[in-house]
Amino acid sequence: MRFEEAAERVQGIPFMESALARRVYDHIREARPDAVLELGTAHGVSAMYMAAALEANGRGHLTTVDHGTAAYDPPPERVLGNLSHRVTIVRAHSSYNWWLMRQIEAASDEHGNCEPAYDFAYLDGAHNFTVDGLAVVLIEKLLRPGGWLLMDDLDWTYRDNPWFEPQPGAGGNPAPFAPLSDDERDAGQVRAVFEIVVKQHPAFSRFVDEDAWYGWAQKNPDAPRRYELASSRPPLALLLAEIRKRRHARRVSAGAG
Repeated sequence: MRFEEAAERVQGIPFMESALARRVYDHIREARPDAVLELGTAHGVSAMYMAAALEANGRGHLTTVDHGTAAYDPPPERVLGNLSHRVTIVRAHSSYNWWLMRQIEAASDEHGNCEPAYDFAYLDGAHNFTVDGLAVVLIEKLLRPGGWLLMDDLDWTYRDNPWFEPQPGAGGNPAPFAPLSDDERDAGQVRAVFEIVVKQHPAFSRFVDEDAWYGWAQKNPDAPRRYELASSRPPLALLLAEIRKRRHARRVSAGAG
């Protein structure tokens, strides 16, 4: 399926922006993966673009995972329509990390060696350091050598998206990771996962910080380590993003002192 056709079918449905959709679609068309993993399904817009690219390739399958209580209108099944044969939708457990754990268990031998199963992984889910910091470690085990991990929303914050913040549950008992500190609300938690967990992981060797918002990491432990900046936006926009990041780092440092 052409990119333009996929874009028309998901017009007006959140959450993937067209610029990233184009980038992900082109990556799949060029890399021609056999197996793609997505963590964070929502309405299935990103799944739609990836399935469209797989369909255009004439090969490959996407597994997209969300938590067991995920409910969206329209649901991903409706968004995917006639591309559903390219996609397996998984809604299980309280977190995709539990599903990842079970996949690793099933793919591991008696000596603890895990047979990787995916060529490309797209992470756009919890936006939480506690959840996604573990998720990327588990993803790496299932990612084939040469495969890429893409993390969305590097500098997304709870402060700018208070509707997403964990809230106390029934009886006033706190939900997991709540209440958040001011530091946790202000921090780009996905950025922290990318910088502290992914970039320091010995299995990943090539890193691309794209538009100060998307983090790419390629699994190739034997290759020289490379870090790149890429941009589809004007330099001024990237400069402003860098200024915001450094200001936050100074605030955190001052608070720690």
